[in-house]
Amino acid sequence: MNHSLGIMTLTPQSTNDYFLEIARHSNSYPIDLYLFSPQGISPLNETVEGLHYDKVKGEWEKDVFEIPEYIYDRTYYQNDLTSRQARAVVQWLKNQKHIRFLGYGLPNKWHLYEKLTQTSLAPYIPETYLVTDRNHLLHLLNQHKDIIIKPVDGAHGFAVYHLITTQQEIRVRTTKKQGIIEQSFPSDEFFLKWAEHILKQHTFICQKRLLNQTKEEAPFDIRILLNKDASGEWREFQRAIRVGERNGILTNISRGASYISYIDWKSTHNSDSWDFIEHELRTILEEIPLLLEEQFSPLFEIGVDLIIAQDNSLWVLDMNSKPGHKVVHSLQPGKLTPLYKAPLDYCEFLSSQSLLSLRRGDF
Repeated sequence: MNHSLGIMTLTPQSTNDYFLEIARHSNSYPIDLYLFSPQGISPLNETVEGLHYDKVKGEWEKDVFEIPEYIYDRTYYQNDLTSRQARAVVQWLKNQKHIRFLGYGLPNKWHLYEKLTQTSLAPYIPETYLVTDRNHLLHLLNQHKDIIIKPVDGAHGFAVYHLITTQQEIRVRTTKKQGIIEQSFPSDEFFLKWAEHILKQHTFICQKRLLNQTKEEAPFDIRILLNKDASGEWREFQRAIRVGERNGILTNISRGASYISYIDWKSTHNSDSWDFIEHELRTILEEIPLLLEEQFSPLFEIGVDLIIAQDNSLWVLDMNSKPGHKVVHSLQPGKLTPLYKAPLDYCEFLSSQSLLSLRRGDF
């Protein structure tokens, strides 16, 4: 008997390469594949209006179908009505006993911070503050002089700001499609007006800026993609260095950064500390997926971003349960087939497991 797997995203596009490649590889699995948006679901009828992959024709076709048994959730929410409606539908889906998600997602960055600072990962998590209001933000800036703020539920480097205070002014920098945008405020009064405006749009967390720049003054970090194999076991799938633009803020690929092979990076950055760094890294990567699943819910894949600070200390900067996969495309195209098969393999694994063993997400 065939199982049904649905890829869920806010904008289901038949031209999406990643989804199309998963579909092509599904030919050798007893899995019927679907692509849909939460907005296409009718909870009353438990049907979906979306796309069904026709294995004979090798293409997506419009269709109305029952909600798939298994769901690969690739929805990225914004701060708008569509996203709020989608969240409500997805939460309803997560509560349906006969439906299983490959991964149940993670809470926002602040809830993550609160939980993980109570675990063995605490020494690797930068001190983080939830910004309560504009005066609190000014206080944090005056206290730390050089800070980063980002939305608690942000992704892809969206609305990340670098704030610096000097005796003369407060400088605010952010990354747009056209590059770094910079604004200076000659007094606290002008800055507070700006702060009030952005705090109406998002809830922010704040961290002291960790210096992690190359000799060319470009920010860099380590991106690691973890996912589960056909036996449901965690594995490190890909490791790379991301390097941002000179004098930049972000290392997000969507914001102009690029990938460099981790091995190549090591060979050109000789350090007596590599053995120590890699030992710490192994410890962190072994603990992260187990702790996240213990504290929250079952997951399928995680993107982990770490910084090597100037004193060679390691810091976990971010964790994402819906990571991008460009790191594999860029550095190891030979691993693309296992990448495309991973959701199908894990779906098959889940189908062999008892429903009673499942814990569900609730955020």
